[in-house]
Formats: sequence, C-alpha cells, structure tokens
Amino acid sequence: MKRKIISILLTVLTLNVYSQTPLESKVFQKINDYRVEKGLNRLEWDDATYKSTVVHTEYMVKNNELCHTENSKTPSFTDRISLFSDKNYIAGYENVNKVYYTENSIDKISDLILSSWKSSKGHNSAMLGKRCTIGAVSCGDISESKEGYTFNFKYSTLVLWAKPD
Repeated sequence: MKRKIISILLTVLTLNVYSQTPLESKVFQKINDYRVEKGLNRLEWDDATYKSTVVHTEYMVKNNELCHTENSKTPSFTDRISLFSDKNYIAGYENVNKVYYTENSIDKISDLILSSWKSSKGHNSAMLGKRCTIGAVSCGDISESKEGYTFNFKYSTLVLWAKPD
C-alpha cells in the first residue's frame, strides 16, 4: 500500500514538472551570446521564471493572441513571476513574439525568434537590460489553416529580471 501511494505521488509530481525544450535552450543560449557580444553579463536560467513564461506562452497559443497581458488571475508578467517565485526583483522585462517558420530546424527557428526581438527597438532594449541577471524563455506551437494551406507559428515569451542588490 505504501509503495502504491509513493508511486502515485511521484507520478503526480512528475506531471507537474516543467521541462525546457531544446529550442528554448537554444534561444536562451543565443540571447546570452548576444548579450555577451554587447558587453553584458550572461543571464542565469531560473526554473520559477520559466514556469511563468510557460503559463503565458500557453495562454497566447490557446487564444491565438500575441499579448503581454492575460484575462486571468495573473494578468501581467510580474503577477506570473510572483505566482511561481518568492524572490524579489527590482527590474523586469517581458518580450513576446509570434514567428512564422517553414523549416523545423531548431537553429533556424531560434534565429527567427531572436531576430524578431532584435528588430524591435523596445524588445531589443529589454533583451539587453543591463541590470538583468536572471531569465527564461518558453516557446509554443500553433498551426493555422487558410485556403487549404497550413502555416506553422511559434509563440515565445522571454522574461528577464534582476535581484535586489
């Protein structure tokens, strides 16, 4: 009986674990490389921040809507960070995007995501936040059909922030 209870608990815990995908890892690596190229520090990956980005990316995919706010109990990225983390932060940014892709290459899709943020003055500035030390990124898929054709998109959410000194 004890073994069954432990097995059930472990299964439930495993199902609630968020796991970074290879694409998310590649995007985060490229963001850090870009920051270093610009003379900035690398961001530290944070699992709690990742959970907050997953919640928002899933919201955008579900609603097929590119947005920063949600009609939910966590309308802003700061609310989502607070939900998963007990850490204080002093500066924070959220980048979101939706990119169309034709090839399933992780390298090419990560380039599209990064390029999208680089080409937006506000998103680029956030990605290069000097005080930011912590971050995470999540990506989600959506396909849209139009006139017999299927179009594949990636929604992405990046959150960066800094701990108090």
